[in-house]
Amino acid sequence: MAMQRKNNSRMDRDNRDRDVTPNRKRQPALDPSDIVDINDVEVLRRFVTEYGKIIPARITGVTAAQQRQIKKGVRRARNMGLLA
Repeated sequence: MAMQRKNNSRMDRDNRDRDVTPNRKRQPALDPSDIVDINDVEVLRRFVTEYGKIIPARITGVTAAQQRQIKKGVRRARNMGLLA
């Protein structure tokens, strides 16, 4: 015997999606005018997960230029053995 599919209207699905995802603003980790010091390992640790992955800019709230500086600093620190 075949299973019958429940008929959901489009309006029900749209309302359900809106209720689940609240809009939340994240506070940026750095001021947009700040320059990232690529030699400061303690600052770079804030932008790396416990597994060593760089956290994306959309989550941390940094600008694209700051994200490039963070990427450069984290990669250098990994090569020098300062970040695991």
